[in-house]
Amino acid sequence: MRYEHHITLEKTIIQDDRFFKLSQDSLLLSDFAPEQKGRILDLGCGVGVLMILMLLKSPRAHALGLEITEGACELARLNLKKCGLETQGGVLECDMRLMPKRLYGYFDCCISNPPYFSPSRGFSSPKSAMAAARNESCGDIMDVCRAAFYALKWRGIFHVCYPAKRLCDLTEALSANRLEPKRMRFVYTSPEKPPYLVLLSAVKGGGRHLEVMAPLLVTKDSFAPSPGPFEHYRHPYSKQEK
Repeated sequence: MRYEHHITLEKTIIQDDRFFKLSQDSLLLSDFAPEQKGRILDLGCGVGVLMILMLLKSPRAHALGLEITEGACELARLNLKKCGLETQGGVLECDMRLMPKRLYGYFDCCISNPPYFSPSRGFSSPKSAMAAARNESCGDIMDVCRAAFYALKWRGIFHVCYPAKRLCDLTEALSANRLEPKRMRFVYTSPEKPPYLVLLSAVKGGGRHLEVMAPLLVTKDSFAPSPGPFEHYRHPYSKQEK
């Protein structure tokens, strides 16, 4: 089934139950990444949500999404047009592990909400498109970081979200591909629980200096006072059936 979903108060996208949908993590990552002015590459763009959110906050930027699933590519192109961004963004059906060499060193910024789970554990889906988005059958975090390294210009920046419990895997992959962490933020659903997500920015060829930002708290009551060192996340959106 297809339906419209608000990603801002004015803009909607089309989602499809066959493909990975708009997630809170993509919203968090798009807020974490600052406005861009150059070329953006979305590694594993799905139906284009993260790329569109970045373009909406970066009117002077241009973006390309790489996506391995044909149907998701078609829907991403439709969503770019629906949001009036077809001249700013495009989609290439491509396995990021086989990225064309013409894209090497071409981008100022890479973004990714990558698969979180190995094929042998975590989420499993009988739908191949959903499985590719959720587990690492089409590329693990090392592949994602390697693709970011190849695509970025020297001193280009990579913005990524990943499960907090797999932070060691993420930092190992970044280090192996000469992407130096520069800014990091943990995301919590409760002050009493461990963080579930980490948001991280890394620079290709950067020096060693890491800023750890105030922890971010995501709850249903986002307008309640923030407890202690936490900051509340606030991003209004709603879902409409089509």
